[in-house]
Amino acid sequence: MYERIAVGTDLSATSLVAVDRAASLADKLGAELVLIYAGRDLGAPLQKLADDHGAKAVAVQGAPADVLLEQAKELGAPLLVVGSVGMSGPRRFTLGNVPNKVSHHSDRDLLIVKTDKGEPISGLYSKILVGTDGSPTAMRAVEMASRLAGALGVKPLVVTAYQPPTEHELKQLRSGTGDAIGAWSATREQRETPPDYQWRLADASQAEDILERAADHAATVGTEVETRAVEGAPADVLLDLTDSEKIDLIVVGSVGMTGAKRFMLGNVPHRISHHSPVDVLILHTA
Repeated sequence: MYERIAVGTDLSATSLVAVDRAASLADKLGAELVLIYAGRDLGAPLQKLADDHGAKAVAVQGAPADVLLEQAKELGAPLLVVGSVGMSGPRRFTLGNVPNKVSHHSDRDLLIVKTDKGEPISGLYSKILVGTDGSPTAMRAVEMASRLAGALGVKPLVVTAYQPPTEHELKQLRSGTGDAIGAWSATREQRETPPDYQWRLADASQAEDILERAADHAATVGTEVETRAVEGAPADVLLDLTDSEKIDLIVVGSVGMTGAKRFMLGNVPHRISHHSPVDVLILHTA
């Protein structure tokens, strides 16, 4: 599914964790691995790291985030891998924070490896969690995640979160045109929920309908999935399940990761990328 994987490194202990993960993934998928270093070519140290992982290495001077984004595109690597250091807590707001900037500007799939502890990684993912809200982009994410899970021999857990509308939201809907309340509770074929509320599902039956379609999408690439409908805010549901189900990779689509929408409360990929305790794969679905 990925013929080439690019991974950023500054040769720090935390970045080496991301390199190890990228190398394991490349080996499993039969992909070419390329190490990207932002700065003057270090010569022997960088080449040794590349040789140790059967990879190529490129060194380009410039701002790290810009170099990673530009080189991944120039190399034609459909997957870019970075470490998570600086993705959580107040540091994520500092100017020039590399993983944060890359996550909001990447035009390809992005794997954010949890590198806070700087510990070596052994093995690959055994429990993958995929979130979907039934939108076309989210369904593409389900299909792409299913391809990866199939390649890794993993049965992914596909989850849809649902929340009944609050009184405030119902009041806003009533101020619009047509039977907004009926639209909210309609079936998938009938539903005409206003765009700002399409991510909100009223009940478990709507969520189950979405999960049935998600399972069909996964089946088209030969992957069997487990499905679950859970009441709650999408990001909270995914993060809670990550803990309770011992998930080691969360997969989400990228919609909302760019532009002003990334600052909206409840934006799922944005929240997941900053608060996940495990690796996050953000699939470019915009």
